[in-house]
Amino acid sequence: MKVLLLLLLTMALASAGAEVERREINHAYVQAAAEKLAGETYKARRVEWPPFLRDLSYDDYQRIRFKPEDSLWRKDGLPFRVEFFHPGGLQQTPVILHEFTHDYEQRIPFVRTYYDYQDLKVPGRLPGSLEYAGFRVLRPWKPGGRWDEIVSFLGTNYFRALAADQRYGMSARGIAIDSGGPGGEEFPEFVEFWLGKPAAGDRSLTFHGLLDGPSVTGAYTFTITPGTETVVDVHATCFFRKRVANLGLAPLTSMFWFGENSATRFGDFRGEVHDSDGLLVAPDGDTRLWRPLSNPRAVRWTDFPATVTGGFGLMQRDRDYGSYEDAEARYERRPSVWVEPLGPWPEGRVRLVELPTNNEYADNVVAYWSPLVSPEPGQSLDFSYRLHWTNAPVFGGPPGWVDSTRQTVEAGRPKRTKFVVDFESAGLAALAEDAPVAVDVTVPPHVAVLEKRAFRNHANGSWRTVVLLDAPEVSAPVEIRTRLALDGKPITETWVDEWQP
Repeated sequence: MKVLLLLLLTMALASAGAEVERREINHAYVQAAAEKLAGETYKARRVEWPPFLRDLSYDDYQRIRFKPEDSLWRKDGLPFRVEFFHPGGLQQTPVILHEFTHDYEQRIPFVRTYYDYQDLKVPGRLPGSLEYAGFRVLRPWKPGGRWDEIVSFLGTNYFRALAADQRYGMSARGIAIDSGGPGGEEFPEFVEFWLGKPAAGDRSLTFHGLLDGPSVTGAYTFTITPGTETVVDVHATCFFRKRVANLGLAPLTSMFWFGENSATRFGDFRGEVHDSDGLLVAPDGDTRLWRPLSNPRAVRWTDFPATVTGGFGLMQRDRDYGSYEDAEARYERRPSVWVEPLGPWPEGRVRLVELPTNNEYADNVVAYWSPLVSPEPGQSLDFSYRLHWTNAPVFGGPPGWVDSTRQTVEAGRPKRTKFVVDFESAGLAALAEDAPVAVDVTVPPHVAVLEKRAFRNHANGSWRTVVLLDAPEVSAPVEIRTRLALDGKPITETWVDEWQP
């Protein structure tokens, strides 16, 4: 029986390849498909799952394992392999997968025998029309090493990547539609992928994705190059069915429950719990803004004006295991992700959306490029960018960068607070201890700066900045900024936060 199934599968693949062997798969091909799709009425790509798939719990879904020996390109001895996610449970959208080279393209059909269902009670027959839910790409980090996952596409338009010795944390998305409200957020879906078969010596893998949603369709080309810093180049062409009030390009999604700057730790034994601890923004080529993340009481939006030649990223700067003390989650190994725009982008700003959460399982932070003018229905938008999945704490700018943020509110004086900001020592190591370092503080006129000083911290070599503020007549949130300067020139990035007196 197994021999017959393999024979039928081989015949099906050969037939599919013969039908389309002259088809050239590239960005233009997927772009044409996205443009055609945008002219049609949107239809959700849901199927009527059998009860076994529809009712799969999260834990049961995790027990379904793809068999490594059946991974795509394993038998060819190529530098990349692909495994496929099983449909069912939360993964309700069928994702059509293809393989292509320069001279052929073929559909990758769902094969039940690729999976080990362990002790799950699988019905004797699953629908023959099943598709996969997504895929992940594997590659060894060093020659002859273990095959490890480097990128994963699963769920709407989310994807995650890893650099060497990292653990999965934050995610990227193809696009964000009305993220953070006030209305409901829309989640367009990657519904089809074309996986480019690599050559024996390739260090990068290229594949294309087709996006579909009520407001937008899109063609995406991804080129991933794994390493100590994993780079994902993205070329996107989007077509709009509707006007989007709050459009987000190159969105990043992360989790921040509590950190060193938080007033409460929710009774948890750990010192910090987060996938990212701050937003880094390059408003121009020389300036860097650092905004520590928070877990707000209500949804909070913050905009940062920036040039399109800059960049932005959600960063995990604290790499000390002792800060987290989590032997399972290993938050100190979560990646930072920096967005580097390539070519022309629409004018806009970097937008940060923070949502309240009571646990570490909800992604409550989103950062993206927000165009000043959203495309109208029938218009398109073409843009490219590079994602750096990295451990690097900075991307250009002044030598000093924010290492930590702490805050103290004086007892009995809720309108008075002290911010303690530590600037990392390596970039400032050449500074003499008695250097005439100035503390630049920017606050609204109705906020009084009672104290501002900076000094070298002999415990770790950092430069500690102390700013004491008082705002007895203020009730609305105010923005505060501080940085260190020498001879009138900034020597650190600018720390930015919002204070609620």
